[in-house]
Amino acid sequence: KGEQMERIRRDIRDFKSEHALDKVIVLWTANTERFSSVEEGVNDTADNLLESIARGEAEVSPSTVFATASILEGCTYINGSPQNTFVPGVLE
Repeated sequence: KGEQMERIRRDIRDFKSEHALDKVIVLWTANTERFSSVEEGVNDTADNLLESIARGEAEVSPSTVFATASILEGCTYINGSPQNTFVPGVLE
C-alpha cells in the first residue's frame, strides 16, 4: 500500500503540474467498501496510519490510502461513498 500511495501522490503532482493548476480536488466515487475497524496501533493516529500504509496493513482501506495521499499533497479530498474513510489517523 505504501507503493500505491506514493504512486497516487506522484499522479496528483504530475496532473497538477501538467495542467498548471493551483489546486486539485480528489473526489472518491468508487464502490462502497466494508467499514474498517479503528484499531490501536493501526489507524488511530496519523503516525500509526502512515506506518500501517507502509507495511501494507489489511485494515487500511483503499479510500483511506487515497485520502492520505491527497492530504499529504495538500489536496481537498471528498468521500462520495458511504464508508468510514476518515478514521482517526486521517482526521489527525
